[in-house]
Amino acid sequence: KPPPPPAWIMQPPPDWQTPLNGIISPSGNDW
Repeated sequence: KPPPPPAWIMQPPPDWQTPLNGIISPSGNDW
């Protein structure tokens, strides 16, 4: 079975850290 998603996917990102595509990398950079 596939591994569970990383914890950072499960939680809403801080407003200042939300990129246009809505995806946050573990390091906090935009994807």
